[in-house]
Amino acid sequence: MSTLTIAKKDFRDGIRSRALFVVTGLFTMFTAVLTYFYIEYGATADGSSQATAVINSLSDPVSIFLPLLGTMLGYKAVVGERESGSLKFLLGLPYTRRDVVFGKLLGCASIVAVTVLVGIIIAGIIIAVRVGTLPIAAYTRFTGTMIVLGIVFVAVAIAFSAVTSSTTVATWGAVGLVILFTFLWDTVLLVVKGFVVTDIDRSPPEWFFLFKRLNPRNAFDAALGGASGPTPFYLELWFGIVIFGVWLVVPLGLAYLRFQREDLA
Repeated sequence: MSTLTIAKKDFRDGIRSRALFVVTGLFTMFTAVLTYFYIEYGATADGSSQATAVINSLSDPVSIFLPLLGTMLGYKAVVGERESGSLKFLLGLPYTRRDVVFGKLLGCASIVAVTVLVGIIIAGIIIAVRVGTLPIAAYTRFTGTMIVLGIVFVAVAIAFSAVTSSTTVATWGAVGLVILFTFLWDTVLLVVKGFVVTDIDRSPPEWFFLFKRLNPRNAFDAALGGASGPTPFYLELWFGIVIFGVWLVVPLGLAYLRFQREDLA
């Protein structure tokens, strides 16, 4: 119950500070504009095929926006309380460090879930009105995967926040996380591939695609449904789900273990 109490407090704080309304408004506008653009100028199929193509087209831009959103919500979650002194006050009440870490996770995750749901509902309405149909299965899978992707980055950011003692370090760490997963990961792999694969007609080795999928942003594609037909395991649906699970559990678990031993004086 203490974990839920902190989660509810963080969610209410998000409402009072209008952070929830700001991020929800930005994401809704972002998805609405993209959806309209893809319908009018992108997808050329008709009916359900066009609607599915529009939903799939949203995956790349959304997989850039959600890491920014999740990291922004989580990077000061613990260290901000620590630096202001309110963490000691919280721990002086009947709350444990576990309550703080996982309560913050649930609170921020709730904001992500509400933000994504509002944005994708508006996008779904636009698709249904402009195209005339909405593929419920693809739409639901896309919505769920978006929520999980945002929560994964919340968890990674909170993990970083729990093991730092300065909001300055947390800020730079958040910037580094976004740059790593959004830009550097694929860039470094492409550079390494350039040294390994010198023949431009030769396909990249399997390890290239495997390491590419280890980035939660790229696992997003696999979790959306994976590739059709006989495929390597790292292109299948279950592998994308596993990668999401690893990034959700491991960094936060390790950070929690360190935070438990941390001297907060």
